[in-house]
Amino acid sequence: MKIKQKKLLIFFALLAVLFILESVVSFAAEDAIPSINIDVMLQNDGSAVITEIWDVRGVSSGTEYYKALYNMDGMSVHSFLVSDESGKQYKTLDNWDTKRTREEKSGTCGILKTSRGYELCWGIGNYGNHQYTIQYTIEGLVKDYGDYAGFYHQFISELSSAPGSAYIKIRMPDTQLTEDNARIWGYGFKGEVEMNNDGSLTAFSSEALGKSDYANVLCRFDRSLFPTAQKADMSFEKLQKKADNDNSDTVMYIIFAILGAAIIMAIIPIAFFYSRYKLADGTVMRLPSMKQINANWSIPFDGSIPAVYSAMKLLRKGISLENLMGAYLIRWQEKGYIRMEKRENTNCRKLKEEEAIVFTQTQPQGPSVEYTLYMIFFSESDENNILWTSDIGNRSEEFYKKLTAWESRVKLEGDHELMDLNAAAADLKSALRFTASGFEQAVRILGFQKYLMDMGGQSNGQTSQGTLWGDYLVFATLFQIGERVLQHMKALDPEHFDSFAGTYGCNSYNMIYLMTMTHHISSAASPASNTAGTGGGVSSGGGGGFSGGGGGGSR
Repeated sequence: MKIKQKKLLIFFALLAVLFILESVVSFAAEDAIPSINIDVMLQNDGSAVITEIWDVRGVSSGTEYYKALYNMDGMSVHSFLVSDESGKQYKTLDNWDTKRTREEKSGTCGILKTSRGYELCWGIGNYGNHQYTIQYTIEGLVKDYGDYAGFYHQFISELSSAPGSAYIKIRMPDTQLTEDNARIWGYGFKGEVEMNNDGSLTAFSSEALGKSDYANVLCRFDRSLFPTAQKADMSFEKLQKKADNDNSDTVMYIIFAILGAAIIMAIIPIAFFYSRYKLADGTVMRLPSMKQINANWSIPFDGSIPAVYSAMKLLRKGISLENLMGAYLIRWQEKGYIRMEKRENTNCRKLKEEEAIVFTQTQPQGPSVEYTLYMIFFSESDENNILWTSDIGNRSEEFYKKLTAWESRVKLEGDHELMDLNAAAADLKSALRFTASGFEQAVRILGFQKYLMDMGGQSNGQTSQGTLWGDYLVFATLFQIGERVLQHMKALDPEHFDSFAGTYGCNSYNMIYLMTMTHHISSAASPASNTAGTGGGVSSGGGGGFSGGGGGGSR
């Protein structure tokens, strides 16, 4: 067994060496690329006109340069232009042939479509020093993620020579990008991101990029800036989670292939034990997989948010503070305690429309965690009983302290409700655990969640019972699938959906925006949500999900 493992290690080590050698042979056509400057001009439809300036020194071999744009699902590239340091405009060819000679490629450029995406190619011309300016348009770079618009794009990755510096500027014509409507994050290189006084966003390196470095940029915008951007099939939060995942370079993936197999073998017993739940009486139950859980339409624990919150915690499936607050905001809107709307904020120096909570004459009954949350928000409203999102953000530290204490109270109230319902009890060590009946009810919560996620595909007649839609939307918000459920409701019964939207002071068109406002307002109270993406350092890694690729160079 040891001999086989040793041979396998040698094989992968040789494979890694061959990969590196191949890279050396394929590239190294210049002494250096001192800098790459990239200007990204975003358009309201989500497209982007991108201009890049490449400084290259000591070009001594090869026939062409190219810029790789991969993972371009739902996007297209066109209008490719190239010029050099002399001001010469290259001729754009309809079809690019990589087999042509250097002399034949000189002064020409073109787009090569491959199975992986696009390669923007241009002739090297004479050997020596050059400054190439390339320009191209990407259709569909910025997408509408429901809660926000945004993109996650790799502008620079593995090149024939690692750039000495990288500078990426992102802007919009006639629009100022500010902390009120935009965020920016950078990944994969040592540097910083900034929001500038001229209304632009920048990401730039603070030292030379290494061979394994890359420049990924994640941007988030208010949806109103890109009214006709194409719809994405995920939320921006999911995109950001992908961006935040660590990513290793290709060689490291190869070297650790064996470790990956070992990890997979280790995950199996971990998953086995993770699905086990010890009950209050000492017995052990196993949680079925989601495929085995039956979808059900009944609302868990008589619609108690604290009980469901506590049960999900016991299931090791926690609910974020933002989603917990959002569920109450949706419930209050339906009951008429508040209105969430976008209106002109006359308290600002510059008049601008802003999302806000408008408090009415009615309120929830106290004492309860619902009433406590209501008073946390109401006590900070102005003389017109309006709480502006900007005020929440400006006092986010104060809000967050109150809200984290409130969240603990929700957990405590939920625990008591579960015990009163004999769904949970303390074990011999005083730890709260499910009872046998409580565990069954917890499994039904997951069945309810499964039902909400696929309301549109259910054949059960209960899907048309619009009287339950209000509670459905509350828990859909708690489970962070509110927009998805609204779309299911509209498809199931468009006529009833119109009247349902009316109970929230909306029409069917802007009902989805209600979910967006809920997310904005509930997340504004988190200091991390307000400071992240406004400037500062760059993360060393970035995960999957980006478009682009940014690789290339000479060949």
